[in-house]
Amino acid sequence: MRIILITLLLFSSTGIFAQPGVAPEREVEGKRYYVHKVEAGNTLWGLQQMYGVKADLIMSTNPELSSGLKVGQSILIPIEKSLEAPVQAVTSEYKVKRGETLYGLSRKFNTTVDEIIRLNPILTESTMQKGQTITVPGLVESEGDTDPVEVLDPEVSPVPNPFVVDTVETVEGTSQEVRVNFSDSIVMHKVLPHETMYSISKRFMVPIETIIKENKLSSTSLSQGQVLKIRVKQERIEKLEIKPVPEVYNPKGTDPIEFEVKDRYKVAVILPFFLQHSKGYSEYVSDVSAQFYMGSILALDTLKAMGLNADVQYYDSRRDSAAIMEILNNPDFKNTDLVIGPLFPNTQKLVAKYCNDNAIRMITPVTVETSILEGNRVVYSAVPSAITLMNGLGKYVASNHKTDRIILVKPTKEEDMPLYEAFRDSYNRAEVTGSKAALNETTMEGMKNLMTKSSDNIFIMPTNSRYNAAKFVSEVSRSDFRAKKGGIVIYGTKDWVKYTDIHNAYKNEYNFRFAGPNFIDYFSPEMIEMNKLYRKMYSTDMAKMAVQGYDVMLYACSAFFLDGKPVNLLMNAFELEQVSEGDGFENQHFFIVEQEDFELINADAPKK
Repeated sequence: MRIILITLLLFSSTGIFAQPGVAPEREVEGKRYYVHKVEAGNTLWGLQQMYGVKADLIMSTNPELSSGLKVGQSILIPIEKSLEAPVQAVTSEYKVKRGETLYGLSRKFNTTVDEIIRLNPILTESTMQKGQTITVPGLVESEGDTDPVEVLDPEVSPVPNPFVVDTVETVEGTSQEVRVNFSDSIVMHKVLPHETMYSISKRFMVPIETIIKENKLSSTSLSQGQVLKIRVKQERIEKLEIKPVPEVYNPKGTDPIEFEVKDRYKVAVILPFFLQHSKGYSEYVSDVSAQFYMGSILALDTLKAMGLNADVQYYDSRRDSAAIMEILNNPDFKNTDLVIGPLFPNTQKLVAKYCNDNAIRMITPVTVETSILEGNRVVYSAVPSAITLMNGLGKYVASNHKTDRIILVKPTKEEDMPLYEAFRDSYNRAEVTGSKAALNETTMEGMKNLMTKSSDNIFIMPTNSRYNAAKFVSEVSRSDFRAKKGGIVIYGTKDWVKYTDIHNAYKNEYNFRFAGPNFIDYFSPEMIEMNKLYRKMYSTDMAKMAVQGYDVMLYACSAFFLDGKPVNLLMNAFELEQVSEGDGFENQHFFIVEQEDFELINADAPKK
């Protein structure tokens, strides 16, 4: 049986924007214009930079833009001096220093790798050398200056944060001054389709309130194409302030919540059992809910032996908001200490709001929409999101493939771009002991040119498209003669496991791997023993959702009510972290799952 995963796909777009010399030209009333077709992510600020024409001139030429840019819309960009002298994009000459990379330069000069390559057509990561003079956007005031002046945003300070000075007492009792220097890196981020303030905060590991303050926003609302200034700290050094516990719970507060310690707790499990086969009935959903229930019952026996005193009530939420409201208004629901579930986004939102209003902890056994975690300190997501998994994979590859050729393949579908960018950013930010292999970014068509026989070729293809995944593996198979035998490793996503379009022999030959939210080994001693108990109770084997029910119930009750007593989980590991102050918690743990001899194994588990 399969585990039900209600997953939010974060859509984004990365367009190859038209540029002067590429965009078509048109003559209107004796004046010449570029004809620019608006793509997802375009902004007036970006068009001004791209064409070297003032934004207000673009607006006056295209009055219809008063209502905003629309994808697919064709607009005119003046190219003749008869209208007004265009603003030339400011660039400077810069001498490359030892150890600098294209990615590092893109962060240093608040631009993109693609823009640096556009200004230096013959430049690549492998050809860039110390002392080489290249063209970069912005102004560099003098030789050796490493911080560009932001031309269009004078409020961005190029000056690093001042020295932090502190005094510590040594063992001998004398005072010693401590100086720590840390600097900020400014990232200008263009909001992608369906991105939220929470997802951007999570991606750049910057608190939401900081983003709001830096950009002088009045709320967390964002619009596609909006440019945000993100100040990413290279070193974060902070003094922790001990705050008093508030006497009255504030649902909109940001302080840690102190929950009452009780002799007996009340747990509510809300699942779509569809006991009455009502509207929206799904046999599959009903089955997995029953499996979760049976696994959680098994966990309660373990918890009771650990000393838990709790009353557990199971509720049938169906897929109906009215059913949820009936549950929440039920007198038996009052004074609940923990809610587990529900499974669907529409019901999750209602329960999350109720729990936030009443200071009740809520743990979801499946993935949730990121908006549910925003501003809600009582919600815990037991399953890491796709972006979190890709962040983890970036760090893993950086640490475990230091001497290999790392090849990141750009997907063609917009909805896969957040995964691509999450891996790239995480890999480049990853701190490893010793050297880190260069990250080679390419397309599916260009990846064969990067393959080598001198080292292992590590491919990362972050796509959930069945067609593109199969096409990618086919392209690798056509070019694998360029690599040494057994010298290819492919990292995809967990969805590839169910893609029958990709022959299992290829997955086996290319050591197919992915970052997964959990891993179950049915032949481990713990799993065999637990399955025996399960068979005795229910006369069947544990399905994956039953294992999830066992793990979530066992962990949540132990963590919240038994002072975090250690427990033996069957397929999960929970590292619940609060991404930003005032928000909920998400599991950050991931497993690297590998196909070996046509079986999926935990790549990090000790070899037997």
